This record gives sequence, C-alpha cells and structure tokens, in this order.
Amino acid sequence: MTNERRITDEAVRKRTGKSWAQWFRVLDRWGAVKKGHKETARYLGDHHGLEPWWAQMVTVRHERERAGRPLHQRASGAYEISVSRVIAAPSRRVFDCFLEPTDLSKWFARGASVEARVGGRYRNRDGDRGEFLAIRRPKLLRFTWENPRHAPGTVVEIAIAAKERGKVSAALTHRKLKSRRDAAKMKAAWSWAMDSLRSYVETGRPIGVEEWERTRKKAGSRATRRAG
Repeated sequence: MTNERRITDEAVRKRTGKSWAQWFRVLDRWGAVKKGHKETARYLGDHHGLEPWWAQMVTVRHERERAGRPLHQRASGAYEISVSRVIAAPSRRVFDCFLEPTDLSKWFARGASVEARVGGRYRNRDGDRGEFLAIRRPKLLRFTWENPRHAPGTVVEIAIAAKERGKVSAALTHRKLKSRRDAAKMKAAWSWAMDSLRSYVETGRPIGVEEWERTRKKAGSRATRRAG
C-alpha cells in the first residue's frame, strides 16, 4: 500500500474533499487520539463517507502526526498493517475468492479448506489456519490468524467497496501484530497476496511468490538507475 506520507495535499483533497490539515482538525475536534485507530477509521467511513482505504490512510497519518508512533504501531502498543488494491471485478467475485477453496488454492495457498460460516474454521497446507469472526457478503470478512510460524494470535479483516466502472477497492488490515518485524513481514506477504489475487481475478493467472519478488527487485533496480 502507498505510504500515506507520500500522498500530497492535492491528492487527498481530490479524493476525500479535504486536505491533510483539514482532516487533522476534524479528528482533533472529535478526539481521535483517545478513541483509537479502529474507532477513528470507522468514524471516517460512517460519518464522512470515506472509502476503507482512505479511512485507513487519514487515520494513520493523524496518528503519526499527533502521537509520534513508530511505523504501523497503534495506541495499544500492538502493530497493524494495511494493504489495498483496486480490482476490476464485481464485489461478490472478489469476496468469494477469500472463501472458495478452489480459488484460494490457486491464488493464495495450497490445499485450502474452508467452513464459510461465523465460527467456522479455515486451513491450508502452508500452515495458515484460524476461525471466521464475521462474514458479511460481499463487503466484510474478519478472521483470526493462527499460523504458528507467522504472527499467531492476530486478526485479519478484509473490506470491499464498490468503485466506478465495475471496479472494487479491496482493503486488507492485519491487526494485533506483536512487533515491528512481524508487521514488516506481514506487509510484504499480504502485498504479494493482494497482487496475486488481483492478477487471478482479472486475468485468471495468479502470481507466485518467487515471480513477485523478482518483479519487485527489477522494479527497484530500474528506479535506482533512473535516480542515478
């Protein structure tokens, strides 16, 4: 996901109707620092009509400016990351790719098994497993994340919102991460996963982790050469 510090005043005003300074005044008056990240993001969506991705961006930027917290850290001391992609597909198609074992086994993990109900379990051969906490098709999915090797005891939420011209915004947030290192690892992992999902939905072809890493390294090398 784009670093919110790189988003200009012009860009945030164009997409949300307010500049960074104006949003900071709104959140200061509302008391966002004391109310916390989750409640603030919900407030921006429910009362100001921001899409999930922009609600996260404004919330994180305000937290950084007002509380001086490290990257990804929240008021509780835990860490949280978000990754968002715009996908050219209907909301239900994107949502179902997180629940249908056949789809999951193609774009995300091997041997996916899913009980698609609140309280149901999911698992795959890569060690990912957990329990569904909320399923509100086609807008919201929340589940525990209990991979013993990668950030167990955490929670993942996916929010899907319709956009113009048959596209949707899919925003994934991973909460309750215990360290900056966990946050960095899961940020990279979910960035790959969301790129793979987008490619799979739009073209029928997922992106493997190794291919994704090679592409990212090549892009980084090109950017370095241009800068030089």
